[in-house]
Amino acid sequence: MKKVVLFIIILLCNISVYSQDVIEVVAKETCSCLEAKKAKNPNLSAEDFKVEVGVCMIKSYSDHLSEFKPEDKVNFDDDEGMTKLGESVAIKMLQFCPLVIMELGKNEIKDKKETQQQDLSLLGEVVDIKWEQFVTLQLKDKNGRNYNLLLLDSFDTASLLTNNEIKKKDKLKVSYTEIELFDAKSKEFRYFNILSKLERQ
Repeated sequence: MKKVVLFIIILLCNISVYSQDVIEVVAKETCSCLEAKKAKNPNLSAEDFKVEVGVCMIKSYSDHLSEFKPEDKVNFDDDEGMTKLGESVAIKMLQFCPLVIMELGKNEIKDKKETQQQDLSLLGEVVDIKWEQFVTLQLKDKNGRNYNLLLLDSFDTASLLTNNEIKKKDKLKVSYTEIELFDAKSKEFRYFNILSKLERQ
């Protein structure tokens, strides 16, 4: 189901050669189904709305399955086939309910941003702590890879650093985010690891 929802959002130019008349019917019915669900529950969450898109499209497709040419019928476990079907239906939906497609697109972009902003985590040993304009915590993971992590924001356990409670050789679990900042030394934008949580191990 989740795959079907994502496929609907992907609007590519290479449209599959489906029976356009029945695709148009499926698109119209999917639009009507979604509009009815939104009217019934205007506070539908973005995630629930995406699920409903898949439910509405699959119901209409199933209702009109006999109208599809044999070569155009798709099994629900056929990822490539479902992708092409979703693209074709979505492009037709733009004619009948463009606001729905726009809302789906905005939600997808928002979801991607939120996913990208999720904290990363790391287990390692403290190699050094540099006190310059910003505090830099240097860690080495179990594979011997070194990480430089900046303390830029306040968080609950930041005091472990600011109060000098962390020493070299300490074992830590840290959470951090990757943020693109301008590096004055290299005069270019690059990614920095920004600390968001510290835990002793």
